This record gives sequence, C-alpha cells and structure tokens, in this order.
Amino acid sequence: MDLLYPAEHVNCYMYNNNGGLPIIDYVKKTKGDVFELNEPHLEIVFLMEGKLTFSYGKYLHQSFKKGEILLLPPKTRCIVKPEENVSAIILRVRNKINFCNHFPLEMLYENKKKYTVPTVPHLLKVNTQVASYLKLLMVSLNDGLKCLYFQEIKQHELLFYLRAYYPKEELLAFFYPILNGDVSFSEVVYKHVDKVKRLEELAVVTNYSLSGFKKRFMKVFGMPAYQWMSQEKAKKIYHDINCTKKTFKELSIEYEFSSSAHFNSFCKKAFGVSPSKIRNLNQGRITDIPPVKERR
Repeated sequence: MDLLYPAEHVNCYMYNNNGGLPIIDYVKKTKGDVFELNEPHLEIVFLMEGKLTFSYGKYLHQSFKKGEILLLPPKTRCIVKPEENVSAIILRVRNKINFCNHFPLEMLYENKKKYTVPTVPHLLKVNTQVASYLKLLMVSLNDGLKCLYFQEIKQHELLFYLRAYYPKEELLAFFYPILNGDVSFSEVVYKHVDKVKRLEELAVVTNYSLSGFKKRFMKVFGMPAYQWMSQEKAKKIYHDINCTKKTFKELSIEYEFSSSAHFNSFCKKAFGVSPSKIRNLNQGRITDIPPVKERR
C-alpha cells in the first residue's frame, strides 16, 4: 500500500527534510566499501543483509553478520569493512534510555558489579518479535515515511521489545559499555568531553564546581575523572594507530602532545608498547586501509 497524502508528510515540520541524520536510517554498502561511523549519539545497528567486520578502540576486526544487533557508544569512531554487500538499519538514540516507565537503563546497573566485563562487544540475536518489528519498519522506510514523531515512537517500541523479550543478563552485556549509576550525568559528560581540553572545563559545562564534579564523577563512573579522560583519549589514539594511515607525528599534533617523544611515552604507558609496535602487530588484521568515506 502506498503512503497516503505524501505532500502533507513532506511539508510537515516534523518530517526529516535532509535536516541532519534521521533517528532511524537505512544504509546499503557494497563489498569492500570501507566507511566510518562516528556519531555523537548512541547507535543501535541491525544488520539486515551480508556480513562485515568493525573496529573501534581496542576491538579490532570484530565480526558482525545478518541477524545480529550491535551497540555503538556515543562518540565511537568505528571503521566498518563489508565482507559482502550489506544493508543495515541504524537507530540513533538521542534521548535517555527507558525500557518502560518502570524500568530505566540504570536498573541494569544494579547487577553490573556481579557481571564479568566482556572482552568483546556483545551482539544480540534478532529474535522473532524484533524480526517482526524490523519487517514492518522496513515497509515504512521504503515508503519514505521519515516523520521524526513516528521514528521516536518506533524507538520506544524497540526498547520495550528488548525489555519484554530478552533476558536481563543479555541486556546487561549488550548495554555494558554505557552502564553506570546515573545515565543522565554520563550523557552530559559524553556530549561535552570532545569539546574540552581540561577537567576544569568539563566541570564548568556540566554546571559543577571542580570538587563537586570530581565527587559526582567518581560515584557514577567508579574512577577519577582525569583517569577516565585519559582512558578515553587512549581509546581514540589506539583506534587511529590501527585504523588510519596517519603518521605518528600527525597523531601527536592532533592529540596535542608537546612532542613525538611525549606521544611515544604516552602510548608505552597506556598500551605497554610503542605506537610503531602496535601498528606492526596489527598489520595482518587490518590491512589496505583505503581513504575513509563519510556515511552521510
């Protein structure tokens, strides 16, 4: 059935008329067409066809195939390499995650301390209920239904399906990278961390005194803020060493190290080896990196 009254939809202010990336998107890529995902928001990715490998942070050359669901934390620079022609539905979560009115994401955090930290990103399997959800979603996407109001409803619907039809242990593993005791606070931190250079600046943009920010951060993230910021910086550097062809001098300048020697020392402290050793060790896993193409 065709979409009725298309002109009314297109002219509505809630319709996504190329005014930025939509909440729900459908993308297709051909085999070998390497591209980068780098969103300020959390992304939930459903691979509809084909298989690919992805790399971000310390996770290199991870497999992702049809019928699986991947979570990418906010501000994740992820290199994606299709092993076959692929298609995917991408859901960008721009608001606080609530599975329902009585089950916010924080409730999974209660069991986090009992859980063994996953060594690789946990992929959910598309079950019968989510498969039906995706089938109907594809119909609306193919019909050109780009209403933001509708897409927000579909986002809430998905989260409710996850709550209703997946064990809490699986949800804990899937959402583990973003779990803490105060999701609202952490969302503000993730939103601003790439825009500041010093801890004092991050405290200001989150409307805290420096001492108050440090206390709140320690309570939510379980580690000192300066340590967490250093770890986030290390993740981005590790990604760029392995997944780009930037020289170490270029990376040293980009990440504002005082010298190449300082950059080298940071890598040895963070990773145990020099940046050249890291790149050499992983050359056999990520090879022939072409210029990264923007997905937009």
